[in-house]
Amino acid sequence: MKPAVLPWFAALLSSLIGLTGCAGRDVRTLEQSSDTRQLTEDESRRWYSAEELDRTWRQKGLIYTDDALTAYLQSVADALYPEFSDTVVIRVMDSPDLNAFALPNGSVYLNLGIIARMENEAQLATVIAHEISHFKFQHSLKQRHAIETAVVTGWSVSILTGIPLSGELLALGAMSGYSQEAEREADREGFRRLVRQGYDGTESVKIFAIMQQEAKVLDSKEPWFYSSHPRLSERIESMQQLNMQREESGGATNQQSFAAMTGRLHALLLEKYLVAHQYKQLINLLEEKALRSRYPVYADFYLGEAYLQRKTPGDAEKAQAAYLSALERAPEFAPSYRALGLIHMQQKQQADALRYFDKYLQLNPHAEDKKYIELYRNRLLEGS
Repeated sequence: MKPAVLPWFAALLSSLIGLTGCAGRDVRTLEQSSDTRQLTEDESRRWYSAEELDRTWRQKGLIYTDDALTAYLQSVADALYPEFSDTVVIRVMDSPDLNAFALPNGSVYLNLGIIARMENEAQLATVIAHEISHFKFQHSLKQRHAIETAVVTGWSVSILTGIPLSGELLALGAMSGYSQEAEREADREGFRRLVRQGYDGTESVKIFAIMQQEAKVLDSKEPWFYSSHPRLSERIESMQQLNMQREESGGATNQQSFAAMTGRLHALLLEKYLVAHQYKQLINLLEEKALRSRYPVYADFYLGEAYLQRKTPGDAEKAQAAYLSALERAPEFAPSYRALGLIHMQQKQQADALRYFDKYLQLNPHAEDKKYIELYRNRLLEGS
């Protein structure tokens, strides 16, 4: 059954497809916010389409709302590009995936996942500066790809799922379409802004390496900019070369201020990975000791859940060990007791299962699954 074509979708789709006609024309570089007040016809069409996307994503609840975090991200962007402080707007997409992109109207989106995986403000500034550079040079207007099919496919999936997939962004040239020349230009300009603001330029290499590692773990095939192995390798190589060309080394990372503003995202990221059954990401994060220390003391519970979702030989035993580790580190974290109760119930170890279930309900007396746990307890008692 085909979904009904909504009026707003038809209108926006028409405007997006019309954007293909601008390929090959001269495109200006934006030098300041006032340049956006007199747009060409091509610029106006893309600007309008980008604003439609902004509104649609807000209406669908796809934007992560945290005023303090958003203000912090905006302050970093404004310091890097003060001339665009009243045009570029930073928003957080409520997605655990490691991605970021800029729309032609100056809207820059960072996924919650990429922020949570960063280690410091210098890495954050690297990504923001790179994306604003694409806006400055209006690289989206310079793309010469045939995107009609991508638009239709992307929007069709989005209507069914409510998730902004690649079609809309490909249509606006916002992702997976920049030429190597455009990316190199954004690398140079972004890096220049980064070091001019006093950040440690070597962190620019590290953030792209983090994304490359996850792309390898996932064996990602999605057409997102940050999921592409060759593009990430190019970004790393480019940043390494730019660092070698610097006369001075060192700089600020602002790790403590970054951690204070973003630390609460770590637990949220684990929960989002779990709900989305993204067990590969959880295992990649929590099996690595260097990464594990950045996450809550009860994080091993999520590692146990990830093992159970993966279901490879030996994962059941690994899951049980992870739950016990979580219980030892965080004895007041109720879900670990529930998980161990279920394992012991499956193993027909009634006494242990009852003990864990009782502790779970003691710690979480208003649990949403309280009725189910009580049902399990009654069955265990009947069978004892």
